[in-house]
Amino acid sequence: MKKDPALVLTYGPSGAGKTTDLGYSFPNGIFIAARGALQPVRSLCGYEPHTMEASIIDDATKFLEKLAKIKNHDFDAVVVDDFSFLAEQQFAVYDKRFSGFTLWGKLRDSAIAFRNAARYADVHVILNCWEQAPKMKQDGTRVRGGPMLSGKLPEQIPAMCDMVLRCAHEPMRKPWPGVYRCHYSTDYVMKDRFNVATRIDPAPMNLAEILRAAGYEISRHTDLAWQEDVVEKVCVMLLDGGVVAETVNSAYKELLDGGVTPAAARWTMRDALDRSVIRRAVSADDSVFIS
Repeated sequence: MKKDPALVLTYGPSGAGKTTDLGYSFPNGIFIAARGALQPVRSLCGYEPHTMEASIIDDATKFLEKLAKIKNHDFDAVVVDDFSFLAEQQFAVYDKRFSGFTLWGKLRDSAIAFRNAARYADVHVILNCWEQAPKMKQDGTRVRGGPMLSGKLPEQIPAMCDMVLRCAHEPMRKPWPGVYRCHYSTDYVMKDRFNVATRIDPAPMNLAEILRAAGYEISRHTDLAWQEDVVEKVCVMLLDGGVVAETVNSAYKELLDGGVTPAAARWTMRDALDRSVIRRAVSADDSVFIS
């Protein structure tokens, strides 16, 4: 049975590595992003991403609706980087024309229209947002931290998604300290309908490998189709007891000696390490009922 494409939201502070991970995860996606925002993809991932610009949420919605009508296109994901900016600009447009309940109703309508377009676009849709801390409303109501959005959108947008991941850092995790947190919390909104990230929290900051563990086939860059075989080979070696540093350094050197660029070789070792971590954690979770 064909799985419906994933609708995922990631959020975290600036510089947390969100954009870089999405560049690694969706090399055949199209990025809706401001000019200059995707420089980490070019410098770290080593390729030129497909891009388009949008000013407000409605622009992204129209693009998704247009994409859904195209039977044959080259994209398997749409990455909105970042959705907080589009929502902020959408609010500014409505704020000039509406007020009170009408203003918030219009903003909610735009969010729902985007959700509907994302669900029928037949591609993975990823929303990347800034993070806002928990806060108290004037009426004393406590609002969980989450994506930096206006009004009720910090709860409404995550409710539309299959997975909501909060970016964090674990300095002891080498060589990439970025992780995704996903567990029930009264402080921050997180969720996982695929039951992968919640089972292994904290998960490596590697959305592609998380989705692969959930049963999705996430495509490789068209110039790097060989990566999958190497990733799986190194992953199996690690799971079979291979010493991490020796196994990974040896495989990395072999790639360089074969003419692979350092950027592509690092990318490959990153996925192999993260895949082994995810598989080991899922296996450990499967082995016990109550821990």
